[in-house]
Amino acid sequence: MSVSDSDWKLYNGLRDLALERFCQGVLSDAQAVVQNEALSAHARYRTLYDLMRERDKSLAMAFNVGRRRDISLSLRLLIAYDLLSDEELAILSEELRERVSDAVRQPFEIEWAEDA
Repeated sequence: MSVSDSDWKLYNGLRDLALERFCQGVLSDAQAVVQNEALSAHARYRTLYDLMRERDKSLAMAFNVGRRRDISLSLRLLIAYDLLSDEELAILSEELRERVSDAVRQPFEIEWAEDA
């Protein structure tokens, strides 16, 4: 489905904001992992490795939008990852907001590796 020029421009601004938040969140989570001295260095390494691998996949799915028609999926993921508020999304057209209204917020959580 086609996206208006206005929504495309607004999406790009929201995308930049969400990308900054995404990266900041990954860095904060990585710092929490590294500083968790209750776990062994090996468990922290495995947790950090898994965190980066999973977040890289999420980054690619949510932010690599080559065509305008793909922004509905991108916006659903940005909402699911809790990177954009309802107030920020309100700048988009009602039509586009309706197309992504089924997105469910599920913020990222760290999946901790167990000590072996």
